[in-house]
Amino acid sequence: MHNLLRDYCGVGGPSPIFDERDFETRFRVPRAAFRRVYQAVKDEPFFQQRINATGKLRAHPLKKQVAAFRVITYGEAAYRAVDNVRLSRTVIAMSTKLLMEFIVRRWGPTSLRRPNQNEPLTIMERNQERGMPGCMGSLDCCHWEWHKGPTGMAGAYHSRKGKRGIVVEAVCNEDLWVWTLFVAAPGSLNDINVMQQSPLYLDVTGGRWPPRGTPFTMNERTHTLPNYLVDGIYPRYAFLMSPHPKPCTEEQKTLNRLQEAIRKDVERLVGVFMKRFHVSPNAGRNHSVSQLVTTYEAILQSA
Repeated sequence: MHNLLRDYCGVGGPSPIFDERDFETRFRVPRAAFRRVYQAVKDEPFFQQRINATGKLRAHPLKKQVAAFRVITYGEAAYRAVDNVRLSRTVIAMSTKLLMEFIVRRWGPTSLRRPNQNEPLTIMERNQERGMPGCMGSLDCCHWEWHKGPTGMAGAYHSRKGKRGIVVEAVCNEDLWVWTLFVAAPGSLNDINVMQQSPLYLDVTGGRWPPRGTPFTMNERTHTLPNYLVDGIYPRYAFLMSPHPKPCTEEQKTLNRLQEAIRKDVERLVGVFMKRFHVSPNAGRNHSVSQLVTTYEAILQSA
C-alpha cells in the first residue's frame, strides 16, 4: 500500500514518482479521472476497508481499484496483478466485476445516452460544414472474441473467423461520443442481422427516434429524417447513407469521398479504444454475455 501511494499519489509531501504522462500510460486514464472514480467507489460495501474476523484490516480500496484497472487496461487475467497489489485472484476478479458495474450504474445515464432536444441540431450543423447535411453520426459493427464462452453456446456465437464472439454496434460523432451502443448480438450474425435487432433500428422504424423537429435541406429538398453513414453492406434505407456502389459521374465520386471520410469517425473509435484499453482487442474472459456487455460499456465510459 505504501508503494502504491508513493508511486502514484505521493506520501508525506513529495510528489509521486510517476508523473501525469506515466500515470496515464499505465492506467489509460488521467490521474484526475482515476481519483474521481476512487472517491466515488471507496464507500461501496465491497471496497470499504473493514476489519476481518482476526482483527486485521482488510485490503484498502485503492489496492482493489488499481488491480481492477490493470485487468481492464491490459486485458490480462486476474492472477497477473497479484504480484503488484498482493491480493488474491478471487478478490481481484470480484473487484474488477463490481468496479465495472459501478461505473456503468453511476455514469451510464450521463455518458451512454442519446442526444437531447438541442444536441441533434448541433451535430447536424457540424456535419453539414463537413459536407454531409442531415448526418447524425457514423454506424458500424465490430466483432469481439469471447474466450470463455460456454460450449453449449458455441454454435450461435461462432464468428466468421472460426472463434466464439459477440458483435458490438456503435454510433458516434467526430468527437468519438458514443451515444448508441448495442452489445450482445451473437458472433454468427452479420452487420445487417445485428442492425435489424438493435434498439436504434427498432426506434427509427417505430417512429420513436429521432425527433422530427430538425429539418435539413439536401438536393433542394427538405427532409425531416436524419441519416447515419454506413458502409456498402447495409441496405438502402431512408435513414442510412451508404456510398454509391458504382460511381460514374464526378458528383457521385465526390459524394463517396465525403461519405467515406466522415464515416472514418467510427473506424477511428474502434482503433482508439483498442489502443487505450487492451481488454477490447483481447478475448473476453467473462463467463456470461451480460458481463461482456458491462465490460464494454465500462471501458467506453472510462475513456
